[in-house]
Amino acid sequence: MKRALGLSLTLLVFIAFMGCATKLKNFEPKNQEEASIKKLLLKWESTWNNHDVEGHLSLWNEKAQIMYGKDRKTATKEEYTKILPERMRTHPEIELGAPAIELSQNEADATLSMMIGNHQTTATFHLVKENDRWSIMSWNY
Repeated sequence: MKRALGLSLTLLVFIAFMGCATKLKNFEPKNQEEASIKKLLLKWESTWNNHDVEGHLSLWNEKAQIMYGKDRKTATKEEYTKILPERMRTHPEIELGAPAIELSQNEADATLSMMIGNHQTTATFHLVKENDRWSIMSWNY
């Protein structure tokens, strides 16, 4: 029993250490497109944590369908504009992990871990590149 507890604690420390090593800010992009996507995701994280509504909304495509809440409702960008300030006020900080990025011409999916307060989940950002600028079209978690 004590040995199992010791192994469990060791495993938890290892997982916590690995989580620290795989933060978005530590991600090493393979090319310029991944570097641009990393920059967008870092801005997404910082604008959320700083309650920068305008900055956060600027990262979403005008045609975005934005999932929100535990019941995973979907809103247009216009609808989300009305919801976002309250969501930022009532939700904890978010920390993104290092993404796995799949590129296909002017589209990309970035799948990563997301810490919301003490809760960890996986999220995928669906991105589109228009006029040499990446934006978020949708996401799921």
